[in-house]
Amino acid sequence: MARGNTLICLHVLIDGKPLYIGTYHMPCLYKEPDVMAIHSSVVKDLMFQLTAGQDFILAGDFNIKPWDICYQALIEKDYAGCNLPRSSTFEISYRRNAEQVLKSAYREKNGTEPVYTDFSDTPGSPNFCATLDYIFFSGCLTVEKVLELPDHPTGESYPDETHPSDHLMIAATFRLL
Repeated sequence: MARGNTLICLHVLIDGKPLYIGTYHMPCLYKEPDVMAIHSSVVKDLMFQLTAGQDFILAGDFNIKPWDICYQALIEKDYAGCNLPRSSTFEISYRRNAEQVLKSAYREKNGTEPVYTDFSDTPGSPNFCATLDYIFFSGCLTVEKVLELPDHPTGESYPDETHPSDHLMIAATFRLL
C-alpha cells in the first residue's frame, strides 16, 4: 500500500511577529529504522527551509521514542549516530542538516519527556506504553507551560471511556520573544 505523509505548515503573525506552526504524522515503521531516519530528518530540515530561519513550532505523532536514534538526530547538533541509508534503486540527493536542531517543549519545561503519550493494546504490540508525540520548536520562543500528563495509564488500554484516542493530548503555551 502506497501512503503519502504530509507536513502541514501555517504562517501566522502574532503582534506583528511571524511564527510558523507545523504538524506531521510520521509513519509507524519502527521495524524499518532507516525509513524513520529519513522521515525525521526530512521533516525537520523542511521546517527549517520553509521558515527561512524564523521561529516555528512542529508538533505531531512522530512514532519515535525519546531514546531512539531518530529522536536524538532531531535534538542533538552534529549527531553522528544517524546515517541515512543509500539506495541501490533510487538516486537520493538529500543530505541531512546536522547543524540545525529542535528543542522539545516538554523536555525544556520539565527536564524530560512525558512518561508516555500512547497506551494501546494491539496484536502486533500488546500493552504498548511509550512517548511518541512531541511539540518541537526552534527560534526565539520560551515555553511558559505544558499540559500536565499522568504518570501511569488507567484502564487496560486506550481508547476507553475517559480517553477518546490511544494517544494523550499534549499541549504547550509559548511566549514569542
